[in-house]
Amino acid sequence: MDSPPSLPPSTPPPHPVPWQPAANPPPSTLPWPDLLAGAAAATRRLVAAHSRHFLALPSLLLLPLALLLLALPSPLLPSPNSSSSPAAPSVSLWSPLSVNPQLSPLPAPLPLLALAALLLYLAAFAAAAASAHAGFFGRPVRLAASLRSIPASLLRLAITFLPAAPLLLVPLLPLPSSPHLGAGLAALGFVLLSPFWSLAGAAAVVESTAGLNPLRRSCRLLSGARLAALFAFLVFAAGVGVTLWGFGGVAAAGTYDAAAGWAGMAPVVVKAVAGTALLALLMLYGMVANVVLYMHCRALHGELTGEIYNEFTDMYVFLPFDDGKNRHVVSVVTVWP
Repeated sequence: MDSPPSLPPSTPPPHPVPWQPAANPPPSTLPWPDLLAGAAAATRRLVAAHSRHFLALPSLLLLPLALLLLALPSPLLPSPNSSSSPAAPSVSLWSPLSVNPQLSPLPAPLPLLALAALLLYLAAFAAAAASAHAGFFGRPVRLAASLRSIPASLLRLAITFLPAAPLLLVPLLPLPSSPHLGAGLAALGFVLLSPFWSLAGAAAVVESTAGLNPLRRSCRLLSGARLAALFAFLVFAAGVGVTLWGFGGVAAAGTYDAAAGWAGMAPVVVKAVAGTALLALLMLYGMVANVVLYMHCRALHGELTGEIYNEFTDMYVFLPFDDGKNRHVVSVVTVWP
């Protein structure tokens, strides 16, 4: 059985007054670079310990999502007709991609594709969160169990996502000053909410709650760790943004010359494969890191003592010199000050 990732060191509490009953202790303070480094190391060990599982999970959910995101028109890229007309409007969810329907590379309306991408992301996060939570405690990580947990977790994630859904409508607002202002405002909104709500998805999956409860839990757990959550969000968001900017637009018209045969198609195929693999890897590590950071924040608030006790109190282990002898019971003793 794989050993669980190490928890961040906690600062010992001050000596309590002997005649005063112990109240709820405040969360342990830990510098946010140390917390972030510990979460990153635990994420790397967790994925490496279950490499085959986390290789199969992106193949089923994240690779189709990454390919769909690369095929969708990105606000980071210029519109296809921007070279012919300097005043051409940017891509909007209200209008088709091109006036001529024969030039439209997308087989479905853009809002439906965006909704499909959102549902794929939530389903992938539900499966990755269930796997990361099981692997964090050293439990067996099974692909079938992670996939079976998707329907219930997907519903909880969708209900939890509703308070942040109005941010997706910001790019639809008529903002004539700049074609990318709406997308910039939406990105700014997510950046401002990440130090408060970034752990809501992990709380919804692990604690089986929905609605405002995961949002309140995220705000409470991130008390003292907001800079770590903000920096983690910015790192993965920047990686995804750079990948979409460098490899996006694979379905745009004029990206390849069909008359040139394989010589004209090869650069587009290589671009799509490399971008899809890199984007799926970034999203996978981002999801697992989010759950690991959630568990580290719970440890800083002293919430994992009971779970660790229940997890390992009845575990049987063999000592190296006890071959052929009886098993030993590992007991956890809590010493109160």
